[in-house]
Amino acid sequence: MDLYIREELILTSSTGLENVVPHCLKLLAWLRACQEEMLSQHRRMRLSQSLVESMVKATLYLFECYDRFGKELAERCDSHGFFGDTPQEYIRELCSSIVKTRRGEEYAPLLHMMHKALAEIQPAWSVIRDLDWTQMRHSEALTGDDLISVDLQQMRRLVKRIGRLASLQDMEKALQRSLQLMGFHVWLHLFREPRDSAIHLDCRLLRHMICDTLTEGTSSACASFLHNIFIFVALPANEMRFWACLEHGRLADSLIAYLIGYWSRQLPYLDLEEMQLTPEAPALQTAKLPVNEATYVTHLMLAPCSPCRQQFRQQLRPLLSTAAGSQLLQLLNKVAYVYS
Repeated sequence: MDLYIREELILTSSTGLENVVPHCLKLLAWLRACQEEMLSQHRRMRLSQSLVESMVKATLYLFECYDRFGKELAERCDSHGFFGDTPQEYIRELCSSIVKTRRGEEYAPLLHMMHKALAEIQPAWSVIRDLDWTQMRHSEALTGDDLISVDLQQMRRLVKRIGRLASLQDMEKALQRSLQLMGFHVWLHLFREPRDSAIHLDCRLLRHMICDTLTEGTSSACASFLHNIFIFVALPANEMRFWACLEHGRLADSLIAYLIGYWSRQLPYLDLEEMQLTPEAPALQTAKLPVNEATYVTHLMLAPCSPCRQQFRQQLRPLLSTAAGSQLLQLLNKVAYVYS
């Protein structure tokens, strides 16, 4: 963003509204994302000097454009909320958010030094001169949000980022990549976010998208998601958390659908002694989930503590009546003692 601000933002006497609207839209979205991250990572986020300077310059540019184009700019950017505040209020809020980050008090001298030059362009920046930095830094005691787990915060930030994307196709691409990169210790919070959450609708949409992906079973992200579940439950202490997550009926349904499809394809080519596929197995276009990982997740979902145990067993019955199903029973019986 620093490079974008230095090279792209130009405001001269001949600059028109059409020239600044794309820049303002980009800066507004970026500043909003910065504010959300500073709030969600309260006292944990570590800023850099270049990031602080970029936020200040972006704010300066936005208010300078608003001074020139007024409400017409706010309407074009659909940002009456941002421009509805007085510049002094937003500048005070921005400074407060910065100094409340991890070691954010280090930027108080920088902001105080910058305000003199900024105030010559926009008098509103002179409000920085009278800020009580110490009081601002310690104005809030630790709240419940400060004690929220890092994994939960990471999930909420991810949901907000994906939710801000312009099209459903962009959201699907971002979600597919996230399923491959993010551990299940983050995703489990998505399926436990309460209904009264401010991001409930975005969470609900992503839950449906994930479950649809698993049910279809054709994306390489499915194998990554199941692999991340395996890594998560490899720690025995996490088994109860996994079972609790299966209380979400749609997730349980989609995992069952994926695993039934997985075993239907793999069992005819499974070497039970070696616990791996034979060379005759057809090459798949998508990433493969290792047999031992699929076996362990299947074992846990059929365990007595699993809330979807009966449902899974009922849906497996048509498969168990075949030769491939007999192999699956042998496989599960073979490893049940080891996994127990």
